Amino acid sequence: MRPVHEEYDVTGAGAGAGVDAGAASARSFYLLEESMCVIGETGYVRPYATVDELRARLEPKLAFVESCGSPVNDLLLGESVNVWTVQRGRLVAGLDVTEFVGVHLTSGARATVFELNRHREAFTSGRRADPPPADEGARLSLDWDGIVAGLPPLEAPLASPGDEALAVRLDGPHPAPDLSSYIDGLLAELAEADRPEWSESLDYGSPFTL
Repeated sequence: MRPVHEEYDVTGAGAGAGVDAGAASARSFYLLEESMCVIGETGYVRPYATVDELRARLEPKLAFVESCGSPVNDLLLGESVNVWTVQRGRLVAGLDVTEFVGVHLTSGARATVFELNRHREAFTSGRRADPPPADEGARLSLDWDGIVAGLPPLEAPLASPGDEALAVRLDGPHPAPDLSSYIDGLLAELAEADRPEWSESLDYGSPFTL
């Protein structure tokens, strides 16, 4: 994958609109990526100006919801949840939230979502013979202090909650290549065309990003 040096806004103007990295839009903020590769190429990437905003979004993700009569949680279904740090309009660091979500099993054992999903993936692919522990009745917890410790402090100029003309520059590959990320697919497509045909059909959430 060759590097791309295009800039895309994170506003309702639409993904693929060029912006000036030297303009006031080149501020610092966090991007929360929520993508589910197991159900196809779909993902959300939303900007957050403060860690408090991030926490308000992440904590509800610990809850289980009913699906076909059984409680399910997207994190335990393989959802990728990453926090990306954007410093002055440039993507500079990434953090895998699933490494900071604890799974408290009914057996009394504890693991992280990251560990449990890796175990499940390795078992399904035949790389491990031992099945992963059942997660029925499990409780999830968030190591918020660990997440905050892993996030670089934002550099001025800072974005503010509700800012609209925010921009992020993608210089592939992204700065955390070990993370399973929807950004990989974006970079691969953008290396071939300025605006992939499928970009219009993706649900990026609101506001538009990347």
